[in-house]
Amino acid sequence: MSDERQRTLELLRQLAVAIERLFSPLCEVVIHDFTDFEHSIVHLEGDVSHRHLGGAATDLLLKRARASETDEDLYCYKTRLPGERTMKSSTVFLRDESGTAYGAFCINYDITVLTGFEKVIGAMTLNGAEESVSEMLSDDINQTIGGIISETLADISDEPRLMNRDGKVDLIARLDSKGIFQVKKAAPILAEQLGLSRATIYNYLREARERAGDPAPGGSP
Repeated sequence: MSDERQRTLELLRQLAVAIERLFSPLCEVVIHDFTDFEHSIVHLEGDVSHRHLGGAATDLLLKRARASETDEDLYCYKTRLPGERTMKSSTVFLRDESGTAYGAFCINYDITVLTGFEKVIGAMTLNGAEESVSEMLSDDINQTIGGIISETLADISDEPRLMNRDGKVDLIARLDSKGIFQVKKAAPILAEQLGLSRATIYNYLREARERAGDPAPGGSP
């Protein structure tokens, strides 16, 4: 890590402490390092989502990083948690001199109780929320990838065992677009959950990228 990034990280750690203490106990602040998406959480203040240092990137971060959609930060979007809990979140991407995102500074605020009084205090909860953005918070990469797979299968209303080759290549293409293959252990997880061999996963991935004219971005398989 460069000296400049190290200084930036130290400043963000200070800000994380200040923000979490101001809004405790309903707030948490998470800093992600995109060097390793499987263990991207490098700083954590608060304990709203019950994640830990060394935890994985979320589905939202994987998708945005894969699609290079990190030029604009995200403010006031809803985040789901186990137990029907709801949070209001904002994500600021950390960018280098070239504009490439190398991490993220995320603020999460639990509004589960507040939403019961939404008509009274709507301005404090969902006013201005970005409804088009959603995120599942977990520091277990298996859960994150599993959630992405379930969501994608629901979108196409099909089951892997019933798909022909083109359907499976399309499925892998959709998963690739959501950033799954930025995680080093994605292939074995996919192989297990989809009932395919790792070699088949890589073959479908190669074919999907060839069709899209997008050969192995970001150093992925």
